[in-house]
Amino acid sequence: MKKSNQSVLVSKLFLLITAGVLWSCEGPIGPQGPPGQDGLDGVTIVGEVFEIIGDFTQSGNFGIRGEYGFDLVESDKVLIYRLGGVDQEGNDIWRLIPQVVFHQNGIFTYDYDFTFYDYSIFLTGDFDLNTLEPGFRNEQVFRVLIVPADRIDLRMDFSNHQAVLNLLGVDEEDIRRYPVGN
Repeated sequence: MKKSNQSVLVSKLFLLITAGVLWSCEGPIGPQGPPGQDGLDGVTIVGEVFEIIGDFTQSGNFGIRGEYGFDLVESDKVLIYRLGGVDQEGNDIWRLIPQVVFHQNGIFTYDYDFTFYDYSIFLTGDFDLNTLEPGFRNEQVFRVLIVPADRIDLRMDFSNHQAVLNLLGVDEEDIRRYPVGN
């Protein structure tokens, strides 16, 4: 027996309406989820910038060490720049370390490491570092920049000292300066 077009259409329409009703039904709302952690209301986390001057000596294992005076947040990025000189217009030239230097005696590097509480800037080389001229070891000026993770733009060129200062909203006169030993 052959079904009429009208009965086929009605049965398909009935099937479509039934499927739509079944999919659109909702069950009871589930229980409330656990609350999230509260943030610090009204606190803006800003970066820290300070400048240190120190000497690399054999008695100090060719290192300069210091403490921040505050605890870092795990996601903070620590950048250290070395004052490499002054350009023709009198502007400071800051170089991001680690910095490799090719010297007549061999190769040496200004490098650093850090923890949540302190930092260490040190010289390493493939020759006796006592033979380095005083200009490479004494009265070395470094800037320590602590960039909060929420301020980091991964496309940024972190070797550009001024761009990082601008990101942090720090002016030259706001930078604290500390002489340190070794």
